[in-house]
Parts: sequence; structure tokens; C-alpha cells
Amino acid sequence: LAHRGCTLHHYPENVLMPGEKRPTLVKSKGIHDLTIHERDLLADALRNNSITVQHINNNTRRQIMISREPIIFGEAPEYDSQDLRGRRAFLNGRIDRKG
Repeated sequence: LAHRGCTLHHYPENVLMPGEKRPTLVKSKGIHDLTIHERDLLADALRNNSITVQHINNNTRRQIMISREPIIFGEAPEYDSQDLRGRRAFLNGRIDRKG
């Protein structure tokens, strides 16, 4: 996404983020790490066009390339969640909850 000058918005909250490792696995296997339920949530988000791809300007692209700006923005947590903010993923693999 970053190399193409794009960011991803509204990634589903209860789905493993790209590059995120499940604690029970030693090595990430991409889409195979997702449970059937997570695959369904991701497929529904793509089917309903709730995930959006946004083109970014060159200044923001530079910030993304040095991992100062996120490349993937998760959707807001559910109302009963303990988390107050959504997840964000950076190009260097870091994921936080400051979105």
C-alpha cells in the first residue's frame, strides 16, 4: 500500500491485522492465520465496501515510509470494548491502539 501511495481505512476490529502474529503461532502464514470467523468478517467488510483505500499525498507518503504515520487504520472498537481507540498498523510492523 505504501509503495503505491495508499492507506487502508476501517479495517475490521476483530480481525488479525496484516503482519500481526497470533500468539499461538511461531511464524506468520498470512491469510491462513485468520480463523473462519475472521475470514467471514473480512469478506463481509470487503463485500459491503466498508473498507476504503485512500490515495495519499507525497508528504504523507514520506511519513508513512519512515513509519511515523500509519498505513492501516482499524475501525472504532465496539461500545462494550475495553479499548477506547482503534488499531493502527505501521509499515515497520508496529501496531498500536492510538487511532
